[in-house]
Parts: sequence; C-alpha cells; structure tokens
Amino acid sequence: MEIRYPRPSNYERNPTGRTPTRRIRTGGIPPGRIPTKRIRTIGPQPKRRLWPFIVLMILELLFLVGMVALWLWPYLASSNYVGLNDVMVAHVQISTTRIPHLMYAQVTIFNQDQQPSKPIECYITQGNKLLLQGDIITFAPWENSIGLHSGFKLTRLMGCHGGATLTDKDSIADLNGGEDGFFAMVQGKAWDSQLIQAQAYYSQPITFLANLPVGQKTQAFNVFTSPKGLYKVPSK
Repeated sequence: MEIRYPRPSNYERNPTGRTPTRRIRTGGIPPGRIPTKRIRTIGPQPKRRLWPFIVLMILELLFLVGMVALWLWPYLASSNYVGLNDVMVAHVQISTTRIPHLMYAQVTIFNQDQQPSKPIECYITQGNKLLLQGDIITFAPWENSIGLHSGFKLTRLMGCHGGATLTDKDSIADLNGGEDGFFAMVQGKAWDSQLIQAQAYYSQPITFLANLPVGQKTQAFNVFTSPKGLYKVPSK
C-alpha cells in the first residue's frame, strides 16, 4: 500500500501571521520533497512618520499669514492719511501777548474726517518760525483700484514751546499718532514687491513767522495739502 504524504505549499509563510505575498521557486525539486533552501521572510513594515508633513503644513500656514499681513498693513496705515489735493489739515493762529517779544500760537489739527482736534497751545519768541511737517506715502497708480491711495499725515510741530518760559522742548513729533510702522519701513527708498509698490518721505516743512505787522494783534492761516507738500492760505 502506497503511503501519500501531503505536499507542502509552495507559498512562503510569514512567521508574523500575515498573508503570504509571493510563491517560492521550487526549481527542480521533485514533488513531495520539502525544499531545504533557506527562505528569507518579510518582517514588519516600518511605521510612517507624520512629523515632516505637520512641519510642512505649519510653514505653509505661516507663509499665508505673512502674505495676508503684507496686504493688510498698507491698508491699515493709509487709513490715517488724507488726500494730497487741497485737503485742510491744520489751522494756525499767532497772537501777541502782554510779555514783550513773546508770541502765543494755537494750532488745530484736522483728521481725515475733517473734524478738528483739541487745539495745541504753545509759545514762540517774536521773530522765530513755527514749522509744520508731515509724512507722505505714494502708491503705484494700479493700486488705486484695490483701495490704496497716496496720502499725507501731519506728524510734527516744531519751533513752539509748551510754556511761556520757553524752557521745554520745542518740538512735538506725535501728531496724529506720529509715524506708523509702515512709513518707517518704506521711508527713504522705493519699496517694491510683488504685492505692494510704495514710496514714503517727509514733506517740505511749512513755516509761520512769529512777527505780526505793526498794530495787528493776531494772524491766522489755514493749511492745505498738495502733491508737493503743504501750503497756507490766510484765514479771515
């Protein structure tokens, strides 16, 4: 009686219990004989690391936030500026005092809504000059269509003291909040990028001589903007 032994499977078995993935080449091994060649099994697969993808997503998010900030920064800064064409920004009145050679000045600042601020009261020696100066930001013409317009902001008052003794500092450099961060970054150079094209520079100062005609006790001026800076018109 012939005894039949079960024929071994030609599929490689993984000791980990996974499903066989490839067939063993038996070559010239007769049926019913177990191959003696050492079989190289497939071990557990390494786990995929997710942290490179997480880092990449964080960098992309930071890049998008930076791009949005570059767009919003000029919008927020230019909202405090007024137009360059004949917009009233200040009213200056110079008067005599009871003290010889001492003049009294009152400066009223107007915001972008043409609303006057609380008057600034100061003193100046007769014959000296009171100066007003501001910041100008200009944008490329194509940027007007996206809401960025060139403008002027009055930022400094010079030559006038806060007290009649004239011992304190004779300049105020924080009118309308002073210089903003965007102006400070762009100032003195053309800032040109794929997003924003802008220039920022100081306007030419406008002066008021503290010396009234004989017999006149007060004199007033209205100050307006222009593309080249400021100009004054006598106020009635």
